[in-house]
Amino acid sequence: MATRHDRKVSILDVMGPVMVGPSSSHTAGTARLGRVAHEIIDEDPVEVHFFLHPPLAATYRGHGSDFALVGGAIGLNVDDPRIPEAIRIAEQMGVTIEFAEEDLGDVHPNTVRVAIKGPRREAEIVGSSIGGGVIEVFKINGFQTRFKGDSPTLLLFYRDRPGMISEVTKAIAEEGINIASLYCSRKQRGKDAFMQIDVDSPLSEEALRRICSAEDVEDARYLDRIP
Repeated sequence: MATRHDRKVSILDVMGPVMVGPSSSHTAGTARLGRVAHEIIDEDPVEVHFFLHPPLAATYRGHGSDFALVGGAIGLNVDDPRIPEAIRIAEQMGVTIEFAEEDLGDVHPNTVRVAIKGPRREAEIVGSSIGGGVIEVFKINGFQTRFKGDSPTLLLFYRDRPGMISEVTKAIAEEGINIASLYCSRKQRGKDAFMQIDVDSPLSEEALRRICSAEDVEDARYLDRIP
């Protein structure tokens, strides 16, 4: 089944984001996809592998998607003037970078799977750059999700059990913070599960501590808006 890309149009979609060129979909969006992977591991990577959907694999070098993806993966913002030099910078950091083509199915042409590894953590995302610098990440560490990076977000990996969702949302509500959206998925009942919570304002350290210390929480990542 094809992934839907219904969304409201903002002025940024018309004018485009502030970015290093040449293209919002091939440079700004792909840089943000790389940045999502970087923020999830929350450390400088030692290895990054980019698996490009065939249409993107055919054009990525000419459109600058290669240095944009690498720039995001090593933590550069979309508008950072160093992005065109990102591959050289990554080499100086000792980061192993690899690009390969992979058929990712019935997805947007500008879709990539990013496998990133740091000294302590590793992660994998699959997402698309859909134009105007806008992204849609639809898989994180093997779990289906809906992530756009435009609001503060909590990513929670846990053991599926009754009451987990209410415990987490209660901790957020007690901070006086409104939940914009919540998405859950699991691989098997009572086994590994995933929760994505988008909130209207940043979570406090105390709220994060309470959530992370909850029974059956295996890992958690808090991501601010992806620049």
